Amino acid sequence: MKIYRNSFKGIMIAAFSMLALSACSDWTETESIDLGQPDITNQNPELYAKYLQNLREYKKSDHTLVYVWFDNSQKVPFNRSHHITDLPDSIDVVSMIHPDNLTDWELKEINQVRSEKAMKVVYTIDFESIKAAYNAKLELATEEEPVAEEFLDFLTDSLEYSLSLVKKYNYDGICIGYAGKARIHMRPAELKEYTENETAFINIMNDWHKRNSEKIITYEGKPQNLINPALLNDCMSILVSGKESTNENDLTYKILLANVENIPHDRFGMTVMATDLNDPNKKIGYFADGSLAMVGLANWAPSPHGGVTVKAVGIYNVSTDYYTSVRNYSYTRQLISSVNPSVK
Repeated sequence: MKIYRNSFKGIMIAAFSMLALSACSDWTETESIDLGQPDITNQNPELYAKYLQNLREYKKSDHTLVYVWFDNSQKVPFNRSHHITDLPDSIDVVSMIHPDNLTDWELKEINQVRSEKAMKVVYTIDFESIKAAYNAKLELATEEEPVAEEFLDFLTDSLEYSLSLVKKYNYDGICIGYAGKARIHMRPAELKEYTENETAFINIMNDWHKRNSEKIITYEGKPQNLINPALLNDCMSILVSGKESTNENDLTYKILLANVENIPHDRFGMTVMATDLNDPNKKIGYFADGSLAMVGLANWAPSPHGGVTVKAVGIYNVSTDYYTSVRNYSYTRQLISSVNPSVK
């Protein structure tokens, strides 16, 4: 970390000196579109290559991992918020919210951030989303056209399709989303169905990972609800979902609930929501007092909580942070600097 900090600082000083007349203060976050404006990649490619080399070395070091979920629904980009190449360089893992139907320019940018900046690109397979899709199918069924397949068959088919995208687009891995429920008050029939569903979901994930051990897996949800948490031993991070948290104390409460026996304690992380541009009431991405959840996470994450050290942080729908008035991705950068102080 010290080597990266010193080298990074030297490169930054040199770059800012070179670019003072061009007023290009965001050179570290290079744009993938050529607008004819001077930047460090063109003015001093050797210096930028050295920066990228140090960046890749930093990604190999022991540091707090930074995950973001990126809304790539816009297939014809019309501003820089639609490009993953404009994300802050120190992000470790980018999860594409829409993993299928990737365009050529998206695939090009994925390869670019992977090769130049050592970012991992993944996507989430979420059990609750699959269950919701099945329930929606049931609601649309009629007596003339009933739903013929059982949920376990629907689950198997959904996972087969979802997992096929790893190979189709050469993703670096997947994020396994599973919240589950507390089982203590379940009736026997409910418990039987719940157990069958979770077992099928986790077994398919386990089987896939054994056959694709070179791919990374990350868990997000409520690990304390897993009947068999053995899969977590292979996960790069265990992300606790704080997307609905109302304050920093609630983040602590959620992570302590997850800190139970048989769950690895050395890779816990916390995720929150970014804001939503279509949310006039300012509910999404905010705590109950009106403060930003991303700022709360930045304040909360650096300190241990009940003996739990936070080793990863995550931001869902990060692209909305591009529009902050001070600087693009301002709050994301604040979070990165907070959990990894050597990164400026």
